[in-house]
Amino acid sequence: VSTQSTGSSGINAEYGGVVYSALPLSGHAKFVVQAQELAEGWSGSFKIGVILISPEVFKDGFQPPRYSPAMPHSWVWSSLSLHVGQDLKISYGSVNLEDLRKGDRLGMEITREGTLSFLVNDRSQGAAAANVYATDKLVYGFVDHYGQAITSTIAEAFVNPFSLQHLCKRKILTGLTNNMAKLEQYLPGPLIAFLADT
Repeated sequence: VSTQSTGSSGINAEYGGVVYSALPLSGHAKFVVQAQELAEGWSGSFKIGVILISPEVFKDGFQPPRYSPAMPHSWVWSSLSLHVGQDLKISYGSVNLEDLRKGDRLGMEITREGTLSFLVNDRSQGAAAANVYATDKLVYGFVDHYGQAITSTIAEAFVNPFSLQHLCKRKILTGLTNNMAKLEQYLPGPLIAFLADT
């Protein structure tokens, strides 16, 4: 990442830098980078996505790992494929990320409802995932510079986070989801109504 924290560049010829969001994403989030320098003669290019990480792993100074297609709990767009965790690789998007050129913009956007989409030059490539906020794991976005992707700059970044009320609802619902049928008869009516009012 540059000294102005607005750009990143590769360290060696094949493996570039990986830029993670500094804080977990929540609510409506959008992150866009603009390609600045691309090398010829390499296969592979930018990879972009989100990973889900349990909050407990940060207690011992954990740092987010370098992305790989085998990383669990992730949605990653690479070339023409969407990697979903360790088990699924599907065709995605109308643009091959290896065809990006200097000045092209690559991004991701998550709605408040948790729908993840990827963008090329501000055009959505369609929904890649739903309910990315539905677990108690922290959601981090990242852009990986690989192969021909040498440098990029941050073109747009914002997070419109959930309200404290919404976060409380999520935490309660996460804890109750597996036991709701058993517990609902014991919960007060106003609490049930509060949880249902999303």
